[in-house]
Amino acid sequence: MMVRESIPLSVLTTLKVGGLARYVAECTTVEHVREAVAYAKKQNVPFYVLGEGSNLLAPDAGYEGLIIHIRVPDFEVKDDGPFIAGAGVVWDQIVRQASLRGLWGIENLAAIPGTMGAAPVQNIGAYGAELKDTLLYVEALDSNTDTLHTFPASECAFGYRDSRFKRERNLIITKVALALSKNGAPRVEYKDLLARKEAGESLGTPAEIAAVVRSVRAQKFPDLSAFGTAGSFFKNPVIPEAAYEELRAQYPEMPGFPVEGGMKIPLAWILDNVLALRGYSRGPASLFERQPLVLVAHEGARAEDVDALANDVAQKVFDATRIRIEREVQSLA
Repeated sequence: MMVRESIPLSVLTTLKVGGLARYVAECTTVEHVREAVAYAKKQNVPFYVLGEGSNLLAPDAGYEGLIIHIRVPDFEVKDDGPFIAGAGVVWDQIVRQASLRGLWGIENLAAIPGTMGAAPVQNIGAYGAELKDTLLYVEALDSNTDTLHTFPASECAFGYRDSRFKRERNLIITKVALALSKNGAPRVEYKDLLARKEAGESLGTPAEIAAVVRSVRAQKFPDLSAFGTAGSFFKNPVIPEAAYEELRAQYPEMPGFPVEGGMKIPLAWILDNVLALRGYSRGPASLFERQPLVLVAHEGARAEDVDALANDVAQKVFDATRIRIEREVQSLA
């Protein structure tokens, strides 16, 4: 394990903002993770586990603790069997490897930034699919007891962009197993994919669907190499059905989807059609002109600029709809 000092958080996160991390430990094995936890305890500092940093807003003041930078790289693929990967493998590499082998289950999740280890924390999802649909088990190190545990999907407490691992920070994911299959069927009911199918594009294999998803996302999301962004910054809100009907009376074309707990509203629709916030900016931070759910940090932006824009947007949504939106992006504390 290698520990570096005074590393800019801006180079460790896709939003590209944030001050210095006091320590950063590069961990490519489970033993490295153990050593990193022990190092944090020895230095009497907190720690935070990070993969690609694609879902994190790092503060301008930096972090007076240890960043455990997960790089565990191994993966194992069996035909029509468990797909097992280390927590440091880039997520879209997992999708590509599965698709190349004709394995169904995660093709709709192509091009989501981040690592395998971060995927269960957030229960990533897109185009009608969520990670929990295919997750077999998660292996995690309990930093409190220095023991490895295996959590089947039933013990992960998955919810909408949520899991037990988001709350129980002592559980550091080291490995994930997915139950993929060569016997599957396309899921293309979401309008973006359906439109491509109706336009004549082939979506009959996992690889074809993954390729189309990447193409769709490339049109909706900014280039990570050119902009600071964390992708979708906010969660789509879930509101009671009665509240949805009241809003529908005011905005008859507002879409909604029945889910557990009420109706899920596409926040991008509100930002675009109710508030006309596509491309809205506040200083060097803005909402992306092609997808207002995405917040972009331009050159010179600081975390305080991102935070101010996010708070501004949340207030505008509340004033117009009485909906309190939640951030999908986490804050480093």
